[in-house]
Amino acid sequence: MARGYGYGNARLRAMRGRLLTEAHYSDLLARADIDEVITALTDTPYKEDIETALLRVQAGGVRCVFEAVRANLTGTLRKVHDFFEGEPRKLVGILLRRWDWANLLAILRGQSQEVPPEMVLSAIVPVGQLDEVSLRELARQPGLRASIDLMTTWRLPYAKVLREVRARKGTVPDLDQLELALNRFHYTSVREPLRQGNGDRALVLEQLQVEVDLINIGMALRLAGLPDIIPLVHRRYNANDIRPLLIEPGGRLPVQRLAALVAETAGLEGVVRGLSDTQYEGALEAGWRRYQAGETSVTVLERELERWRAERMAALFTRNSLSVAIPMGYFGCKEIEVSNLRLIAQAVALGTERDRVRRDLIFV
Repeated sequence: MARGYGYGNARLRAMRGRLLTEAHYSDLLARADIDEVITALTDTPYKEDIETALLRVQAGGVRCVFEAVRANLTGTLRKVHDFFEGEPRKLVGILLRRWDWANLLAILRGQSQEVPPEMVLSAIVPVGQLDEVSLRELARQPGLRASIDLMTTWRLPYAKVLREVRARKGTVPDLDQLELALNRFHYTSVREPLRQGNGDRALVLEQLQVEVDLINIGMALRLAGLPDIIPLVHRRYNANDIRPLLIEPGGRLPVQRLAALVAETAGLEGVVRGLSDTQYEGALEAGWRRYQAGETSVTVLERELERWRAERMAALFTRNSLSVAIPMGYFGCKEIEVSNLRLIAQAVALGTERDRVRRDLIFV
């Protein structure tokens, strides 16, 4: 295999041409029921994954689609990792570590809400350092405490921070505290190997900072709608602002600024207006327009921020063709494709109004 990015990026440019298009999504969304969606997907690059899923789950429906897209995404990301070696492979590996974080979040949430392990496992994408066998074992533990203990036995780096949260509480802490600890550990650990260097490493670090900003903005938006949030934070964390609930060190946006916006402004609009001088202005304004038009949920603002991120990732394909920008751009586009397919499958199965679903689809 050739060193550098030449071979792998050439493969990724070809693979990008096989991603689903807006026409594919429109066709799937027009289907009368989930069985028709499954049939339509057999005419796409998901054909083999759909056929395997039908045999594996012994049924059709949304579960079949979810299993197919999960398997497709897992296989695709593993293949991309194998395209590279040397420094490019290390950077692609750092990008894929977000799946360890996402998988552990899914397991913690599932156990906290007593979701059956098989349902939790349908959402995991084992392409990081934790393989599917390990993730299955964690998901099948009888509770949060048992999972943390097993991570400790395995000496996983995530175990220490989760155990420290538990020790401070004296019992199994709330899910939000575990999530925050996991978020902070993940972004701190992936930031470290990127601190020294420029070019490709700086580009990956920039993307990680954007991810942190979006998580923190999402938290600020959700909290802005709670009129008594500061007294609640003070009682729970002995703090006068929401910084204990944000990932710190943050991204490009100082956490102090977000905390001040929540504390000093009235509701969601105050946060949206307060970030009008940032790169997130357009996405927040688009989400606010939807909110004012009747989609009164913070999720519409978060979806517009996700759309902005997806478009930003897709634009990386126009950057240096011999850099990490190409795998970063492809990962972003592939993840959005999977998100769109899950959204369509669930909407068709539930009979959700199609125009409403289409507004949430992201085209890149």
